[in-house]
Amino acid sequence: MPIKMTPEEYFEAFTLGNYNDFIDDPSNVMRAFNSAVAASHLADCYYNFYKKNQPSLIKKYKSLADFINYISQNTNNYFQDIRSISNAYKHLYTGTTKEYARYSTISSAGTIESVAFEDEEINQVSEEAIDNNVSEFMVVYTRKTGEQIQFKKAIEIIIKFWEDTIYNTQIGK
Repeated sequence: MPIKMTPEEYFEAFTLGNYNDFIDDPSNVMRAFNSAVAASHLADCYYNFYKKNQPSLIKKYKSLADFINYISQNTNNYFQDIRSISNAYKHLYTGTTKEYARYSTISSAGTIESVAFEDEEINQVSEEAIDNNVSEFMVVYTRKTGEQIQFKKAIEIIIKFWEDTIYNTQIGK
């Protein structure tokens, strides 16, 4: 009999692990991306696990897309951003294919970047510090609308959603 990874186990092993790595260095684009992928894939893991093992928990969602819409609506649409980041790096340019563009809030892998802050004001946008006086970096992403959002803010809301969904509903225990 194959061993099944529950959504709770996936959350603890991959989603939290990658999130904690990112929190340790919130200026690291690679860690932000890994955190986005793990948080995004948890929706697939959760939906498909319960579809097979406890369908009553997801019966109100007709499809994975419906479940993803539910998550997005309950995370100020940050989940759609996180999923878009995950897919943008997987597909490189989500805007070039109508299938991906329709569900993406960012246009390409180039819209996630490091931003340096000095005295609470944006000093530069780059992958690395140029000015030795810049001491703090953080990852931001740019939506198709031009709005820049701090990745940390978005991923924290996604992690809170998953904690509430997995632990507070006692699913998987």
